[in-house]
Order: sequence, then structure tokens, then C-alpha cells
Amino acid sequence: MYTGINGSLSSADFVAEHRLKAGAFTRQRDLPFERLVAFLMKPRARSTETELASFFAAIEGEAVASEVPTRSAVSKARKGLAASVFEALNRQAVAGFFSGFGRPTWHGFRLRAVDGTTFRLPDGEDIERFFGAQSSGPVLARGSLLYDLDLEMVLDFAVAAYCVSELELAVDHLKATAPGDLVIYDRGYPALWLFALHRTLGVDCVMRLARKQFKEAEPFWHSDAPSALITLHPSAQQARACRDQGAETRSVLEETRLPARLFKDLYHRRWGVEEGGYKVTKVRAEMENLSGRTSLAVRQDMHAKVLAMNLAAMLRAVAQLVAKRLYETRRFDYKVRMTSALSHLSDQLFDLLYASPSGCAELITRIIQRLSQTTEQVRPGRSFPRHTPGQRKAGYHIPYKRVV
Repeated sequence: MYTGINGSLSSADFVAEHRLKAGAFTRQRDLPFERLVAFLMKPRARSTETELASFFAAIEGEAVASEVPTRSAVSKARKGLAASVFEALNRQAVAGFFSGFGRPTWHGFRLRAVDGTTFRLPDGEDIERFFGAQSSGPVLARGSLLYDLDLEMVLDFAVAAYCVSELELAVDHLKATAPGDLVIYDRGYPALWLFALHRTLGVDCVMRLARKQFKEAEPFWHSDAPSALITLHPSAQQARACRDQGAETRSVLEETRLPARLFKDLYHRRWGVEEGGYKVTKVRAEMENLSGRTSLAVRQDMHAKVLAMNLAAMLRAVAQLVAKRLYETRRFDYKVRMTSALSHLSDQLFDLLYASPSGCAELITRIIQRLSQTTEQVRPGRSFPRHTPGQRKAGYHIPYKRVV
């Protein structure tokens, strides 16, 4: 997989597809295309100068690099790099991983979840023009992801202006789904045209319905029945919205395929997109800790961090299989920590990308063995209340970076 990523980064066609200027990355410089992408891929929170010194020391195989490009050189080089490069590499990595790794199912379905959020961004004229400025508070971006609930991986990620709705981004995620997937949505997503679009694509979905959203559901709300089959009758406007999406107005998922008694467990599984998706994204990967003040830098950093999260999740998924065998005789289950996987990836990413195929395989084996021993016990039913509900958390400041 890492060899495939390195091969793509060295491909002239791949470079041409993901550069913003025709003349970008045509000269031999200290930060050619493959080095710049590898540098931006690494999960990092320290200053750019510190990370550059570490990066080039790893390339040279020395404790201290002999020559290190300046921060302005990075800023200039990344102006010619499209953020789509990280989206393409993410699709390549996910496809490569799925081709050699068993994909778990739940009652015959591959579980997916779609959810949206907002990201706080640094101040800057270009950022405000692209993402939109609010009347008060920081600049916000709208984020959304399609999440694999079993393998805890981001299958598709989008970041857009704050004015873009979560529904619009959800439609874009459907290109990364396939028949056999079951996509779970929270409240705020149900729309008749989205039901119909899923039907047209052959992709099943489950959505949590708010009260009084569909009048046909009112009798069920007031009844004691555990389940009911409801026929929705589209208005002229709803029918037109369905036609605009090229969708058929028919039912999506019948109860014979998914009995009502399973919905409690199913909706509990959706919580994985909150814990494994956004908690890791915002807290562990520090999605809002950005390295630039332009809209392009924001999109590059965010898509690069999603790619890094997925590469770490792949290492963790394999290590989890090893850990399951190691601890199968114990009373409780044990889970490999995502934080440990991200830490190992951050330390070893350059070696994984630049090693020979045999060297890369050996390094991955060592990382997986180590991760399988960095586990924590899973205690069912344990929960912790929030101590500061509604309190705004401290943000990140570009001029102030960590030293370690």
C-alpha cells in the first residue's frame, strides 16, 4: 500500500492531475511534488521549521539535516498543489486495504454513517472569502464524512463553506457507497428525495426521524406499536426535488430485511462516527490545528490529516486481529488504542514511504506487533458525564506551536 502511494507520487500523470499550475513541480528543487505531499501527510503540531528539520533529517538518515528548506519555500510550493491529491491517495489507500482485508458485516450489511460538523478556522481574508465570515465569533467551515463503523475509517470527507448544508455534502458522499452498504443518518437528514435517491442507487439507509417531520408518521408516534410500515406521499415540490436528483419515489428498506428489534443496537452503532470519527479528527489528529492562513492550506491540511488517520486506522485494524488472539482467554475484550497508532504513524511515516518493499513490510510487521500490545480493556456499559457542557474549548493559534 505504501509502495503504491510512493509510486503514485512519482507518476508524471498523477503529478499533472493534481497540480494547480502547468509549470508547477517541473524543476528539480528541495521540495518536489512527492516530498511536499509526504511532508504535509505527516501528523504534526510543531512549527513548520521544526517539522522540516525532522523531515529532511529522516530523508538523509542523519540526526541533523545538512540543508533544510525555509518556511517560505513550503508556502510557495504548496500554492501549486491541489488538495485533491490527498483525496485521491485516500481512495487509493482504502481500495488497496479493502482488497486484502476482510470487510465485516452486520446482518449482511456493511455499516456506514454520515455526519456533519463545523471546524473553527484562523482569521484571514482568503479564508473568509472562501468559507464565509460570521457576524460574530471565529470563521467556521462545514465538514462532513462518510465513516466505516466496523473498521473505523473515513471513506469520504468533505470540507466546504459554512453556508453549504450537511444534506448537500451527504449527497456527495454517496459516490463512495455501493449496494450492500447501510448508511445511518441522524436527525436533520431525513428528506423524501434523499430516501428516493438511495433507492435509485441501490444503497440502503436508516434515518432518525424528528417529530412532525412527515404527517404520515403521526399515527405511529401516538400508537403503542413497536413498528409500522408507512407510505409517504410526496407533494408536488417533493416530487420535483426527487426528479431533480434523478430518483424514484419508492420505499428504501423493508422491515423484512431489518426487523424493528434491531434498531436500538443499530443506532447505538452510529455513535462510532462521533467517538471514532470526530473525536479522533478534532482531538487526536487536531484537525483545527492548521499550518496556513489560506483556504487552499486549510483544505490541504484537513484532507492530509484524514489520509493520515486512515493509514493509522489500517495499522490498528490489523493489530486488533493480533490482539484478539493474544487476549482471547481473558475475561474482557481488549482494544488497540488509536492514539498509539497515530503516534507510530507520525514517527515512521517517512520510513514507510521511502523504504524498499521488503523493508516497508518488515517495518509494518514490527509496528503491528507493537500496537497489538498497546491495548486497553473494554468495559461494557461504562460512561463518563461531561463536566463542562456548552463551554467553548480553547482553539489553536498558528503563531504558537509546540516545541515537542
